[in-house]
Amino acid sequence: MLEDAVTRLFSERVTREFLAESESGEWPAGLWDLVAEQGLTHVLVSEAGGGMGGGWLDAFVVARACGRYAVPLPVPEAILALHLIERAGLQPREGVPGLLPRPLKPREFSDRRCRADVARVPWGRHADYFVGTVSDGRLAVVSKDAAEFHFEQNLAREPRDRVVFDGATVLDFAPLDLPADCVEWLGALLRSAQIAGAGAGCLELSVEYTSQREQFGRLLSQFQAIQHHLAELAGQVAAVDTIAAAACNALDRRGMTGGGRNATLEIAAAKCLASQVVEMLTRQSHQVHGAIGFTYEYTLHYLTRRLWSWRAEFGGVGHWGEHLGRVALDQGGDRIWNYLTA
Repeated sequence: MLEDAVTRLFSERVTREFLAESESGEWPAGLWDLVAEQGLTHVLVSEAGGGMGGGWLDAFVVARACGRYAVPLPVPEAILALHLIERAGLQPREGVPGLLPRPLKPREFSDRRCRADVARVPWGRHADYFVGTVSDGRLAVVSKDAAEFHFEQNLAREPRDRVVFDGATVLDFAPLDLPADCVEWLGALLRSAQIAGAGAGCLELSVEYTSQREQFGRLLSQFQAIQHHLAELAGQVAAVDTIAAAACNALDRRGMTGGGRNATLEIAAAKCLASQVVEMLTRQSHQVHGAIGFTYEYTLHYLTRRLWSWRAEFGGVGHWGEHLGRVALDQGGDRIWNYLTA
């Protein structure tokens, strides 16, 4: 039911014309209001807190749909920010939450004021307040009252702003039972879901185009080389879909903390693979489209530019591959199989 709802909403609202307008920098307030009305940003918030009371597999469904339709809104970031707020025992706030991608330091706070310089904040200019972890084990909710914004963007023209807090009011402080780098981990998981969705969108466009376009008196989809490209594309999309969903399932069951086997291995593997296949997803989908795939009027580039932007956000192949390598070395040859299959 959730998947049907988000698919219906985004497929009807996020058209090519809508995406072109959003790249001019205009905030799509109407779509954000619809997202908020349907409670999509509150998917991880408990029912008692006014949310859906869903789990990470539900968050996967929403984030994947955001990727599939290249939704120009910080929906995954809001899902994570509101989850952290409730996890810290605080009440969710109204408005657009901004998610700070790095842990803040205790020395960046004084007298409930924040003085910090944070780069590449997703959709920072549109946030009503900011949520960030602190390296001493707390969660901070910071006002935008004394924030200076330096507008920047990624390859997909999504805002990735530098935010300079110069004595901004701290609205809330609370202990958080997650590691200070949890935003990187959980952000990586949500980006993996978005990459899975954008890859699925590339596949759908490629199948549709090759099933309609003729060359040498035959449909492109009837050529063996094209069929091979599409099969490879479908295989990689299925792989990312599967590993990202499996990581969300592991997070629902085991969490990401504790001394035993938790979900961090699955999260690292999901983002490592998702980032790794971006090159192939974009190459194969553009190759079967030919020149039209590079035109601004065609939808494909909205997906592939996001793929290339998201592959490095919250850690790329090298970052997460190094983590997986350390896990393998720590376990050793005699324990690694049991660890992987636990």
